[in-house]
Amino acid sequence: MCTRPNYIDVSVLDNGIKDIEIYKEWGHYLAKKVNEKGRPKELTTSQLRKFFGAIKQIQVDFDNKKREIILLDAKLAYAVGRDTNKPKSKITDFYNLLSPLIKGIEEDPMRFKNFVNIVEAIVAYHKEKESEN
Repeated sequence: MCTRPNYIDVSVLDNGIKDIEIYKEWGHYLAKKVNEKGRPKELTTSQLRKFFGAIKQIQVDFDNKKREIILLDAKLAYAVGRDTNKPKSKITDFYNLLSPLIKGIEEDPMRFKNFVNIVEAIVAYHKEKESEN
């Protein structure tokens, strides 16, 4: 069965990653193509890499681009809106997972670094699962 993992507590932005398992669960869940009923569709590598690329651009020049952090939420919302799958693909779950974390960053460099680590872990485990499919 393809069940959605628990959401990630916003406190991870202050404390950093302590247990990698939830990120592995999310990466694998987002990469899984379908559940027993044939839905929802996986989060594509393209969708994931596009968002990850936007994060890395901010990271490279954090002091000048930190105001763009809040736009990450809008970028994900746009991706959800572009999703024409019925029912929606897992981009919606990805948005619901990351939106509270994005709002919790508040232009704080340590919180942003922890956020990048979270997304990087999810990307890595997504790729791992995707290569198994």
